[in-house]
This record gives sequence, structure tokens and C-alpha cells, in this order.
Amino acid sequence: MWVFVHMCSGLAVGALLGGRASSPRFSLVLLLALSLVAHALLDLVPHWDYTRTRHRAICAVLDVAGAAVLAAAFWTTGVAPGWLVIVGAVSALPDLDVLDAVLPIHTKGRVFPSHWRRFPHGRCRAGWGIPIQACVVALSMAALLA
Repeated sequence: MWVFVHMCSGLAVGALLGGRASSPRFSLVLLLALSLVAHALLDLVPHWDYTRTRHRAICAVLDVAGAAVLAAAFWTTGVAPGWLVIVGAVSALPDLDVLDAVLPIHTKGRVFPSHWRRFPHGRCRAGWGIPIQACVVALSMAALLA
């Protein structure tokens, strides 16, 4: 899934389980771990990744920029406390593991388990994969704003 989708789902995990107060209801460490679990679970869902398209570098910049703008907007406007934005960012962080699919760099392997070859990573064409990710974002935003 895209970085932006993982950011949104991490924010939702934090909001649903940790609340939106200045300090989380649960341990921040637990929330961070759960946001990483959410990342792995979302990678199981069939989705479309732009890593094999001709314009993948542009898509990656827009994707990461969108996630950064969302985090900055939530943080600076006070819509979400800092700890909640950190939970969202940590949920998106494992996608740094796949930078070599976008940039002309080579790595020896993936660190995050849902990026390993043997992990059943969900895949589908853009016609289905983009709407699926849009639904995840919509559900995440609804959970966050509820």
C-alpha cells in the first residue's frame, strides 16, 4: 500500500486505541507496535503499488509528500496531538524498506516482514487497487474524526 494509506491507518489505530487526548490511553510503545502490525495486515490486502510503473519516482515523491503534509497539518493545527502523528508516521515508516524499487539504489534485502518475498503481499491491478486504498483512507479518516 502507499505511504499515505499507511499514515492514515496509523493515525486511525492511534485515535481508536489511544484516544485524542494529550497523552495516550495505552502505552505509546504498544500503540507503535500495533501500528506496525496494521502495516503488515494492510500489505496482505490486494492493492496496487506504483513501484512497477514508468513514473514511479514521481508517484513516490507525491505519495511521501502527501503523507508528510497530512502529518504536518495534523500536528501544527492541533487536530491531533504529537504522539498520534508519531504513531501514524511509524505505521508508514516500513515503506522506506522498498525505496530501492523507486530509486536507482540496490539493497541486499528487505527488513520489514511484509516486504519479504515469502510474505503473501496482496496485489491487484490499478482499477481495483486504487479504490481499495481510497476506501482504507476513507475508513481511517472516519475513525480518526469520529
